[in-house]
Amino acid sequence: MLVVALLGPTSAVQGQTLRFDAPEENAEASDADAEDTESGTRPAQGLLDDWRFRLESGLLEFGALTSGDRPQDWTAHGRSVLRADRSIGTQWEVRLGARIDAYAQQGGEYPAVSTAELDYGENFLRYRAMDWQMTLGTQKILWGRVDETPPTDRLSTKDLTRFALDELADRRRASPAARLEYFQGPWKLDLVGLIGFREAELPDDDSIWHPVDREAGRLLGLDPEAELPNGTPLSTLIQNADFGDAPSGRGGGGLRISRDGQSVDFAATLQRVRHSQPYYRLSDDSQAELGALNPNDPLPSVTFDAEHPMTWVVGGDLGFVTGGWTWRIEAAWLSDVPITREEDFAYDKTEGFDWVIGTEGFPTPRDDLRLTVQLLGEHLIDAEDALDPDEIYYINGEIEDFFLRNEWRARLRFSAAINRRDNYLNPELAWIAAEPNELFFGGHWMGGEDDSLGGFYRDRRLLVAGWRGQF
Repeated sequence: MLVVALLGPTSAVQGQTLRFDAPEENAEASDADAEDTESGTRPAQGLLDDWRFRLESGLLEFGALTSGDRPQDWTAHGRSVLRADRSIGTQWEVRLGARIDAYAQQGGEYPAVSTAELDYGENFLRYRAMDWQMTLGTQKILWGRVDETPPTDRLSTKDLTRFALDELADRRRASPAARLEYFQGPWKLDLVGLIGFREAELPDDDSIWHPVDREAGRLLGLDPEAELPNGTPLSTLIQNADFGDAPSGRGGGGLRISRDGQSVDFAATLQRVRHSQPYYRLSDDSQAELGALNPNDPLPSVTFDAEHPMTWVVGGDLGFVTGGWTWRIEAAWLSDVPITREEDFAYDKTEGFDWVIGTEGFPTPRDDLRLTVQLLGEHLIDAEDALDPDEIYYINGEIEDFFLRNEWRARLRFSAAINRRDNYLNPELAWIAAEPNELFFGGHWMGGEDDSLGGFYRDRRLLVAGWRGQF
């Protein structure tokens, strides 16, 4: 059985995507939901009868692949997020949202791709009382405190259409859910139930960002040179395989209790939720057929099924400030992380444990230079005989500086594994004098071992230029 741990190896962490921006929940706190919580109540909004329409964000980007073994020569991507909202009376709020994506790649030996997609955004009805609010509809739910890879972020639907090129807010999709938030002083109780299951959003089958490379016979997170006992390599199976659709089912839910506004902010969470990202495994029939195969028999066509196992998640996070540095710690235990046993490619599940320790601050007297750095670990328990890496340590973060009258911004996002080769660098130079519009030029450099994130995408190294805006 074979697994694809999207955006990372197949472990609990492997299923995570790189993330360097603020958690959605924190971002919301500074937006429409940034209300007075010191008193333990939420003031109701005023009476607004008119719809408010706006372009929430936009992106136009052109990229040139630079690797000598590149599968394509260039890519283009456009994205716009539209939003409309209004209040009904003093306690009700309605929001409508949509997202449009267009993507193209051409110029190489791999199939050309040209796609356009309309997706729903946040569409919900919200009722606000003095100390609680209820939200029903499609919404983004992102729990956790650390940047980029929060271990307790398990309820959100991941967007894997472009690897980790986008910031976190654009790598999450809205899911149908019912959410109850109760506020009491510095305490908050957050209850979420997902209505059905929405799997992670994947790119076109022929996209260079898809976690299955059928041309080369690779699955993200697995060594393509791995072999069955009869000598059949994994890469050969993949090149001649069919890939089944993801199953539907219950999405799950969870609760989070948090306390903010004191010297130490902290939260605890309990979730029963389905993995958003697919894990590709050999179907039972295919595995049985391969097991009975004689040495001289022709190799049959096999099927890989996408698995989204349910898992218990027990975790927590805390944050505090010392000497001008903000520290964040977060960890989660998972009961069911999908893996592939090395001996016969059999699908299995095991326990996992992910943790992150990070800090953010300004290391120089200038307030323009900001540094974020995190150390994280991903562990599979009782998985020494799995194809999936059972223990990985990473360091990741971001360096950002402003200069020339703050009209320019230089930024470097980075991620590097400590106990193996798995690297990602994203330098960027942006002209921001016309905020909220930005013109940018940058690159995405990936490298590493065959079964690593960077190794899988190393032929997709990009130079990019474009425009983006947050409105």
